[in-house]
Amino acid sequence: MKKQSVLVLVVLLFVLLHLYTEWKFEHDPPKGVVAQVEEWAGEFGETRLTKDAKLAGQRQTGSDDYTGTYLATCEDKTGREVLFGGGSIRRRELKVSGTLKTQSGNVTVQIKTGNDTTQLTPNEDGTFETTVSLTTGGSYVVVDYEEFVGQIEVASGYRK
Repeated sequence: MKKQSVLVLVVLLFVLLHLYTEWKFEHDPPKGVVAQVEEWAGEFGETRLTKDAKLAGQRQTGSDDYTGTYLATCEDKTGREVLFGGGSIRRRELKVSGTLKTQSGNVTVQIKTGNDTTQLTPNEDGTFETTVSLTTGGSYVVVDYEEFVGQIEVASGYRK
Protein backbone atom coordinates (compact mmCIF):
# COMPACT_ATOMS: atom_id res chain seq x y z
CA MET A 1 0.00 0.00 0.00
CA LYS A 2 2.82 2.41 0.86
CA LYS A 3 4.60 1.73 -2.47
CA GLN A 4 1.39 2.40 -4.39
CA SER A 5 0.88 5.72 -2.58
CA VAL A 6 4.45 6.82 -3.40
CA LEU A 7 3.99 5.73 -7.03
CA VAL A 8 0.70 7.64 -7.32
CA LEU A 9 2.33 10.71 -5.77
CA VAL A 10 5.28 10.56 -8.21
CA VAL A 11 2.96 10.14 -11.20
CA LEU A 12 0.81 13.02 -9.95
CA LEU A 13 3.89 15.26 -9.63
CA PHE A 14 4.98 14.42 -13.20
CA VAL A 15 1.49 15.19 -14.51
CA LEU A 16 1.44 18.53 -12.67
CA LEU A 17 4.93 19.37 -13.95
CA HIS A 18 3.87 18.51 -17.50
CA LEU A 19 0.73 20.67 -17.24
CA TYR A 20 2.70 23.60 -15.83
CA THR A 21 5.34 23.31 -18.56
CA GLU A 22 2.70 23.28 -21.29
CA TRP A 23 0.96 26.29 -19.77
CA LYS A 24 4.29 28.17 -19.42
CA PHE A 25 5.27 27.55 -23.06
CA GLU A 26 1.85 28.67 -24.25
CA HIS A 27 1.68 31.87 -22.18
CA ASP A 28 5.38 32.83 -21.96
CA PRO A 29 7.36 31.02 -24.66
CA PRO A 30 11.12 30.87 -24.17
CA LYS A 31 13.23 33.19 -26.27
CA GLY A 32 16.03 31.92 -28.41
CA VAL A 33 19.54 32.71 -27.29
CA VAL A 34 19.98 35.42 -29.95
CA ALA A 35 16.70 37.12 -29.08
CA GLN A 36 17.55 37.08 -25.38
CA VAL A 37 21.04 38.54 -25.93
CA GLU A 38 19.56 41.21 -28.24
CA GLU A 39 17.06 42.13 -25.51
CA TRP A 40 19.80 42.44 -22.88
CA ALA A 41 21.98 44.53 -25.21
CA GLY A 42 19.01 46.81 -25.93
CA GLU A 43 18.28 47.27 -22.23
CA PHE A 44 21.91 48.12 -21.53
CA GLY A 45 22.11 50.54 -24.47
CA GLU A 46 18.91 52.27 -23.42
CA THR A 47 20.60 53.46 -20.23
CA ARG A 48 23.05 55.59 -22.26
CA LEU A 49 20.33 57.77 -23.82
CA THR A 50 19.73 61.18 -22.25
CA LYS A 51 16.43 61.10 -20.36
CA ASP A 52 13.65 63.20 -21.93
CA ALA A 53 13.45 65.48 -18.86
CA LYS A 54 17.14 66.42 -19.25
CA LEU A 55 17.00 67.25 -22.98
CA ALA A 56 17.11 70.87 -24.13
CA GLY A 57 14.31 70.10 -26.62
CA GLN A 58 11.66 67.56 -27.57
CA ARG A 59 12.47 64.04 -28.77
CA GLN A 60 9.87 61.87 -30.48
CA THR A 61 11.05 58.28 -30.77
CA GLY A 62 10.12 56.21 -33.77
CA SER A 63 9.76 52.44 -33.95
CA ASP A 64 12.65 52.01 -31.47
CA ASP A 65 15.37 54.03 -29.70
CA TYR A 66 17.45 54.27 -32.91
CA THR A 67 14.83 56.29 -34.78
CA GLY A 68 12.89 59.47 -34.25
CA THR A 69 13.07 63.25 -34.40
CA TYR A 70 14.51 65.91 -32.12
CA LEU A 71 13.96 69.67 -32.06
CA ALA A 72 15.54 72.15 -29.65
CA THR A 73 15.88 75.90 -29.33
CA CYS A 74 18.87 76.63 -27.11
CA GLU A 75 20.06 79.65 -25.15
CA ASP A 76 23.72 79.34 -24.09
CA LYS A 77 23.59 75.52 -23.93
CA THR A 78 26.74 73.63 -22.95
CA GLY A 79 26.89 69.85 -22.55
CA ARG A 80 26.16 66.58 -24.31
CA GLU A 81 22.91 64.88 -25.28
CA VAL A 82 22.65 61.29 -26.49
CA LEU A 83 19.53 61.42 -28.66
CA PHE A 84 19.17 58.08 -30.40
CA GLY A 85 20.78 54.65 -30.40
CA GLY A 86 21.40 51.70 -28.16
CA GLY A 87 23.14 48.39 -27.83
CA SER A 88 22.54 45.62 -30.32
CA ILE A 89 23.99 42.46 -31.80
CA ARG A 90 22.34 43.29 -35.15
CA ARG A 91 23.76 45.47 -37.88
CA ARG A 92 21.62 48.46 -38.83
CA GLU A 93 21.61 51.07 -41.61
CA LEU A 94 20.55 54.52 -40.42
CA LYS A 95 19.93 57.74 -42.27
CA VAL A 96 20.64 60.71 -40.01
CA SER A 97 19.72 64.21 -41.19
CA GLY A 98 18.94 67.60 -39.76
CA THR A 99 19.49 71.34 -39.62
CA LEU A 100 21.67 73.53 -37.41
CA LYS A 101 20.81 77.23 -37.11
CA THR A 102 23.65 78.74 -35.09
CA GLN A 103 23.45 82.29 -33.76
CA SER A 104 26.51 81.87 -31.53
CA GLY A 105 28.58 79.17 -29.88
CA ASN A 106 29.22 75.72 -31.27
CA VAL A 107 27.23 72.55 -31.79
CA THR A 108 28.35 69.24 -33.30
CA VAL A 109 26.35 66.18 -34.23
CA GLN A 110 28.22 62.89 -34.10
CA ILE A 111 27.54 59.22 -34.65
CA LYS A 112 29.42 57.00 -32.23
CA THR A 113 29.75 53.32 -33.12
CA GLY A 114 31.97 51.30 -30.84
CA ASN A 115 35.29 53.18 -30.75
CA ASP A 116 34.60 55.10 -33.98
CA THR A 117 33.18 58.63 -34.07
CA THR A 118 31.85 60.30 -37.22
CA GLN A 119 31.23 64.04 -36.98
CA LEU A 120 28.52 65.28 -39.33
CA THR A 121 29.54 68.45 -41.14
CA PRO A 122 26.66 70.73 -42.11
CA ASN A 123 26.37 72.35 -45.54
CA GLU A 124 26.47 76.15 -45.90
CA ASP A 125 22.73 76.29 -45.27
CA GLY A 126 23.14 74.35 -42.01
CA THR A 127 21.71 71.05 -43.26
CA PHE A 128 23.41 67.69 -42.92
CA GLU A 129 22.60 64.15 -44.01
CA THR A 130 24.42 60.84 -43.95
CA THR A 131 23.76 57.15 -44.10
CA VAL A 132 25.76 55.02 -41.71
CA SER A 133 26.16 51.29 -41.18
CA LEU A 134 26.07 50.56 -37.48
CA THR A 135 28.10 47.63 -36.26
CA THR A 136 27.22 45.42 -33.35
CA GLY A 137 27.64 46.87 -29.87
CA GLY A 138 26.70 50.40 -28.86
CA SER A 139 25.82 53.01 -31.49
CA TYR A 140 24.51 56.49 -30.72
CA VAL A 141 23.59 59.85 -32.27
CA VAL A 142 25.19 62.45 -29.98
CA VAL A 143 25.00 66.26 -29.85
CA ASP A 144 27.73 68.31 -28.15
CA TYR A 145 26.97 71.94 -27.26
CA GLU A 146 29.40 74.69 -26.33
CA GLU A 147 27.66 77.94 -25.32
CA PHE A 148 25.26 77.27 -28.18
CA VAL A 149 22.53 79.73 -29.04
CA GLY A 150 20.29 78.62 -31.88
CA GLN A 151 18.10 75.81 -33.12
CA ILE A 152 18.82 72.17 -33.91
CA GLU A 153 16.73 69.56 -35.71
CA VAL A 154 17.80 65.92 -36.00
CA ALA A 155 15.98 63.01 -37.64
CA SER A 156 17.12 59.40 -37.51
CA GLY A 157 15.49 56.57 -39.44
CA TYR A 158 16.23 53.23 -41.04
CA ARG A 159 17.53 53.38 -44.58
CA LYS A 160 14.90 52.23 -47.06
